[in-house]
Parts: sequence; structure tokens; C-alpha cells
Amino acid sequence: MTADVSLKRTDRTTATGVGVAGAVVVVVMALATFGTSEQWGALVVACLLVGISIPILRSAAVRHGERALLALFIAGLLLRIVGAVVRSYVDFEVYAGASDATYYHQSGVTLADKFGRGDFDTGYSSLTGTDFIRWLTGVIYVVIGPSRLAGFIFFAGLGFWGSYFFFRAFTIAFPEGRTRAYARLIFLLPSFLFWPSSIGKDAWMMCFLGFAAFGAARFLSGKPLRGLVVAAAGLWFAAIVRPHIAGILGIALATAVVVRVPAEKRGHLAPIARGITFMMVGLLAFLLVGRTQAFLTDLGVDTSSGVTSVLEQTSERASYGGSYIAPSIATSPRRVPMAVVTVLYRPLLIDAHNTQALATGLETTFLLALSFVRFRWMLGAVRHVRRRPYLALCAANTVLMIFVLSNLANFGLLARQRIQFLPFFLVWLCVPAPARPGQEEAWSVAAADAGATR
Repeated sequence: MTADVSLKRTDRTTATGVGVAGAVVVVVMALATFGTSEQWGALVVACLLVGISIPILRSAAVRHGERALLALFIAGLLLRIVGAVVRSYVDFEVYAGASDATYYHQSGVTLADKFGRGDFDTGYSSLTGTDFIRWLTGVIYVVIGPSRLAGFIFFAGLGFWGSYFFFRAFTIAFPEGRTRAYARLIFLLPSFLFWPSSIGKDAWMMCFLGFAAFGAARFLSGKPLRGLVVAAAGLWFAAIVRPHIAGILGIALATAVVVRVPAEKRGHLAPIARGITFMMVGLLAFLLVGRTQAFLTDLGVDTSSGVTSVLEQTSERASYGGSYIAPSIATSPRRVPMAVVTVLYRPLLIDAHNTQALATGLETTFLLALSFVRFRWMLGAVRHVRRRPYLALCAANTVLMIFVLSNLANFGLLARQRIQFLPFFLVWLCVPAPARPGQEEAWSVAAADAGATR
């Protein structure tokens, strides 16, 4: 029976590979007849992305003992490429180039030309934030040529690998969790296929927030040194572009360290290790918060009047476009419920006023329904927070991001910014189901220890 199952799985894997190869052949033949140089550049990047990724993904599927995951991985990868094509069309055809990607593309073309002539002076005051993405686009264009679509596909690849790192973090923290359910959400939700599939900050943040989450999961599950190094690297790279988002995740990691099972239960030297660990994580969070303040000051936001003033100022900056909403800034208890609903689930279908809002509304309405169905599961998971501190990290990061994003007064901007914390929130929707009377508890200490070795 086992041999038959393995054979069937191998057949499915082979069929998937043949299908991908066949699709590439068809595209190559089409481009040979009708293609432009830009389309050829996009094809080369897409083929390299698929060719490099599939062997790694296959090994990951085998390591997890579920070859069926490979088909899901490949589907997610190919849909990211499709998402890049769709996003490029929307940005440059539907919106006539009125997008950040246009700015980055034009800057990248200019910089690539300068770099090609041996002139490496960017003229930027620092390679952070927007200037970093402009510089990165220029570097990419030096290698692949100034192909806009190729640039979109490259960044879509970054976003895909961010999803993969989030998936790895989940499997480390919850070996007994609903792995396939989380994989379907993190790889196939439309928001993850669309928003990070463009030249811009979203793909970079998706990639390195996922990398930081992967390190944090290892750190919190029994691999402290290696895990903390990986988490710190991910947070540092994320902070290059959006230090305030990296700072929030750093604070969430410090929160998880505080609430996890007391170290005294783990050995005589554990209290000392715990103290050193807490100081290191606290220092990391402090440095990230400091960078956040400098980042906001550079943007012209006055931080001297407190958090409420900062939220109100950023709300005014985000109140533009046809998707304007009256924000419910979470600065008082009575505003919190509306802020939670708005940041997590809006626009709902009843809010949709155009095609884009309708597409987003379908996804958020689905997530709202899933949250109702899994609400009992989430409540049951609360009592496991101390033994599974990654849950605490996800909860703290979600709460802090809701607080920060509650100032946004634009549905489109809200949907785009939400992808930076949605992978953490989805963890709570995929925890093990609570045990029914007479059933064995799905959560176990042994499973957590097993996850640390992955």
C-alpha cells in the first residue's frame, strides 16, 4: 500500500513537472514568433525562478513527509508569476502608469544605464526606504536588462519565498498544526498573489518578514543562537525599507520571550541564558524602534507629541483616492472593536464599489467567515501560548499592526499594507482543533520539541 501511494505521488510530481515544461515550451514558441525583447527578458527570469525553486521545494516537501505539498508549492510559484503579469497590466494599462512601480522602474532604468557606464554615484543621501528600492531595481536591471515585466517577476519571486519562510516558521512552531490549510492560505490567497508581485517595497518586506519569522520560530522552539541570528538578519533587511514594521515585529519577539515557559523548568543554567537572551532581544527591539523614530522624522512626521499625534498625522497623509474611509484610530477602548474589524476584514462585500474592492471583499469576507468557524480553535489555543511562544509573537504582532494601521483612511492602501501582518494572523486560524470529549489532546510538548529540529 505504501509503495502504491509513493508511486502515485511520484506520478503526480512528474505530471506537474511535465506540465510546467510544456507550458514553458508553448510560451517560448509564442515569443519566438511574436515576442519582444522585454518579453524575452521576462521569460528568462521566469524560467530561472522556476528552475532554481523546484528542486528546493521538492526537497522541502520530502523533508515534511508530504509530497503532495510540492504541487501546492509549484502552484503558488506559478500563480505568483501570473500575478506579476496581472499586476503589471493593472499598473501600466488600467492605471496608465500611475503607481509606485512606474517610479521605481524609471529610476531603475536610469541607474542601470549609469552603472553600465561605470558611474556608481546614485545621488541618494542614503540607501534606505524608497531610495533602496530604486537602487535595487537598477542593480537588477544591470543583470537582466531594463525589462519592466522581468522586474515584476523578480520581485514576485521575493514575495513567494517570503511565503515559503512563513510556511516553514509555521511547521517548526506547530508540527501538529493544520499544515496544508496554512499552506493554501499563505500561497494562494489573492492578496499574496497580487500585492507583492510588483516592483516595490511589498515584495521585499514579504520576503524578509518571512525570513525573520522563520528565525523567530527556530529561536522560540529550541534553536536559540541560530534562530536569533536568522531573525535579526531578517529584521535588519526589513528595516532597510520599513523600519517601523520591523520594529513592531522586534517588539512582538521580545513579548514572546517574556511570556514563554519559565526557563527554570529547562535546566540549572537556563535562567542565565534566559536573561542574556532577553537582553539581546530587548536591544534588537530598542534599535529597531530608534530607527523607526528616525524614519518618521525623515518623512516629516512630528514624533514629539506622542503616538496619537503620529497616527493622526499619518492618517491625513493616507486619506486620498476614491477608496477613502473614515478611519477608527485605536486610541481609545471604544474605537478598538471597529479598528479590529476594519484592519482585519474590510473592505467587505458590502463595501465594494468597484472591481478591485469587490475582489478584495471576496477575500476578506472569506477570512471573516473562517474566523467565525475557527473562533473556538483560537480560544483553545490561548492556553498554549506560553508553551508555544510563536503564538504570542503572532498575537502581539497582529495587535500592534492593527493599532498602527487603524489610521489608514484608504481601502486600497489598507489591503496592501495588511499583507505585512496577515501571515501572522493566519497562524491562529490553522492551530490544532480543540479536543472533543473522549479525544486525545492534539497539542503536545513532544510535537513542539520535534518542530525545533526541523
